[in-house]
Amino acid sequence: MKNQIAALLLILGIGTSFGQNENKINSSNYYDYYLDFPAMKKKGLHGKILTTNWLRLKEVIPVIIDELKKAGYTDITQNEEVKVNDTQSLTTPVYCKKSNFGFLYIEIHSETPNKKHRIERTQKESMGVDYIDWKELPNGKITAVKIEKLPENIFVLNENCYWYQYTDNPVDSKQLVSKEDAFKIIREDIKAYLLKAPGPRKTYK
Repeated sequence: MKNQIAALLLILGIGTSFGQNENKINSSNYYDYYLDFPAMKKKGLHGKILTTNWLRLKEVIPVIIDELKKAGYTDITQNEEVKVNDTQSLTTPVYCKKSNFGFLYIEIHSETPNKKHRIERTQKESMGVDYIDWKELPNGKITAVKIEKLPENIFVLNENCYWYQYTDNPVDSKQLVSKEDAFKIIREDIKAYLLKAPGPRKTYK
């Protein structure tokens, strides 16, 4: 009888531990769950093909707007041209006009996710400036606007940071950083920025 009880407790313990593992991925630890192909084999995943993907701007804009609305902002615009200095401006995907701050989403990613991407979210390390904005001139040509230093009221979200993985076998999703996890992480980052932003946020969590 004692052996049966011990076995039952062991099974329950494993089940509880597994359930907790599914929910503990967050912005502070998700890089610990990144797998390359050799690690995938060691992990014992069922799929044969491991894919890494990133959240795209069109997926991110509704999330930013949703978090802004939850925080009480109503002065939300899209693709707003914002002055950076006396000679430069940039287009922000989402901007709060009255509160004078906006979000920038850098739409480029490295081949492999790396923790350092969360430390330097601008393009300083890769391009030498905070951000390169591409603008179309009246003659139809495209020119690069190199912005040395982004203003403090522009909050940077970088595609590099919002990756997720999946295999050709859906069973493996419980052991990987999923697309849902990536959305959860970007929401955490947006909320962290909004704690520093001017505006309502009286009941925002």
